[in-house]
Amino acid sequence: MADRRGPRRPPATNEEQAKLRAQALHRDGMPFQMAMAVAHGRLDLSSALETMAKKDRAERLEREHGLGRALATQVAMGQLDLEIVLRRRRLRDHREQNRDRSWLEVGKAVRLGLNGGDTVDGTPLEVGAYAVKLSTREGERELHKLAIHYAHDPADWKSIKKAMRRDKAVADQKLQPVTLPQDRYGCSDKRLFNYVDTGVDVTVCMLSGELVKGRVLWFSRYEFTLQVRGGAEIGVFRHALQRVTS
Repeated sequence: MADRRGPRRPPATNEEQAKLRAQALHRDGMPFQMAMAVAHGRLDLSSALETMAKKDRAERLEREHGLGRALATQVAMGQLDLEIVLRRRRLRDHREQNRDRSWLEVGKAVRLGLNGGDTVDGTPLEVGAYAVKLSTREGERELHKLAIHYAHDPADWKSIKKAMRRDKAVADQKLQPVTLPQDRYGCSDKRLFNYVDTGVDVTVCMLSGELVKGRVLWFSRYEFTLQVRGGAEIGVFRHALQRVTS
């Protein structure tokens, strides 16, 4: 009796088997070249899946956080910590947005706390690199910026007075403005930004012993602003720092 099954199909070659396996992996979402490498034994399946997972995570980081491809890949591979990357970006953005921000604005009334403990109310007429010319009740007055310790809205004087104390030991030293930047108390941008980012309260002591506690809202090249209890804000000039503690 004749065999109706027809000619027997020869067994698949190794290459054909590899291609079939690669096609199956590709249907499951694996890039074809990677699937071929796995099928031919040039790449371990678990390694391939791990690579795909890292690629997916990198793409998600790009979408969700706006990271560049190289940076996202480093984070996905565990070479960089995401929180550190995002904090560095926030620091960079804060610097760019506030670099030249100042309490000394032409035409804006301000109360200034001076070295030695005096205060003066006035409206800046001119603001230069080293000095500010004020219009006061007594007439025009020019101040060297190093003589200025802090600034605030004159309307907030009660809140600021209530928030401010004095370190007598520092006040008794009668410290003078420090001319050379390298000789001043150092409080880096990174440190100030950590205060901004975490929202922790800090206590600032200035050269004449002024003590004020609050939350750092922003910092620029030469100043930073504290929000004291009750919501009033006071600008502290960085050259006037004696210490900052948290």
